[in-house]
Amino acid sequence: MTARPQAKKSNQQRGGKKKSHQQQSIRNFDTYWKGSLQDYITVLAWSADGNILAAGAASGEILLWSGTKSMLLRPAASEQTIGALGFSSNGRYLAAAGQLGSVLIWDLAALDFTSLEDATAPSPIAVLENPHCWIDRLVWHPTQPWLTFGAGTQVKLWDVELQKLLMDQNFAASSVLGLAWRPNGQQLAASGHTGVKVWSADDWCAPPEVIEVPGASLSVAWSADGQYLASGNLDRTLTVVSWEKPPPWLMQGFPGKVRQVAWAPLLSSDAPVVAAACQEGVTVWQRQGDNWQSKVLNHHKETVEAISFHPTKPLLASASKDGRLCLWEKAASLQQTLRGVKAGFSAIAWHPQGHYLAAGGSHGELILWTPSSRGTGFQ
Repeated sequence: MTARPQAKKSNQQRGGKKKSHQQQSIRNFDTYWKGSLQDYITVLAWSADGNILAAGAASGEILLWSGTKSMLLRPAASEQTIGALGFSSNGRYLAAAGQLGSVLIWDLAALDFTSLEDATAPSPIAVLENPHCWIDRLVWHPTQPWLTFGAGTQVKLWDVELQKLLMDQNFAASSVLGLAWRPNGQQLAASGHTGVKVWSADDWCAPPEVIEVPGASLSVAWSADGQYLASGNLDRTLTVVSWEKPPPWLMQGFPGKVRQVAWAPLLSSDAPVVAAACQEGVTVWQRQGDNWQSKVLNHHKETVEAISFHPTKPLLASASKDGRLCLWEKAASLQQTLRGVKAGFSAIAWHPQGHYLAAGGSHGELILWTPSSRGTGFQ
């Protein structure tokens, strides 16, 4: 599979391969903790300081974990599958949403995380109702207490502390399928039918920048430095844009729709790397000059449900319905295969400092792994 750019880039936009640099690698992971919820795990999220892991389930449960202790923030409620979950940048607020269209926001400031099992779960400080909308996309601003979520065709921005709606824009072409803040917090990208729309925080009412894609954009993600924006598309393509330097690259040849995209951490020695999940495979693309070279990672036997890079190392995790969680060293070679669920994996999330890898299973299993302390766990 090779990248096929829609148009050539100018000489100013070309960059050669940078010199390689030895990065610390992790050789193996060991099981650290196990828990469970009543139904399959739909979403996982870590607080920015890494002290709390939140897990949402199809049963409506939300579990908080901290230091081997856990508590149910929300019990099972069959009428409200949890589809989206996330912490504010300061870790104070947690938001969740699901099939009923209700966006629930908790203030966790008063919760004692050193004794979670004995604590009383707080009530939501806000419930934002969006009737007849199944909400499965929400993201917090990188620095502000602003919560963005897609409600049908609407992209909404809520200031939690002011209890005020800051923005309500109509995507128009379809429901919102993907959301992502640029790391500097200046742009918000939303994806759906016909492409990606990018609004500027300087003027929410100004017309958005539009990145057209064939069909629909299913997922969207910014690179860590905010220079690149990637869109995984329904028509078996991947679109990559160098921001403010059009036109985009269009990667073709995928066997099915591109379900998820993820960028490698920003390492000074490496060219940009983006991974794309499609059916039972993961394709990794690395920029080489004015083009992108690809490598297909084959080990899964069923659909890849989630992919995620380690926050500081070029270690890629991919989880599949086949019950395998694969760790790919330098996003190229298989390092380790983790198991532990009855059927398949449904969600994964790296600890923000890389201390743990969390994964959820289709039977409600929740597992945490940590880098091995045996032998030379770190090199």
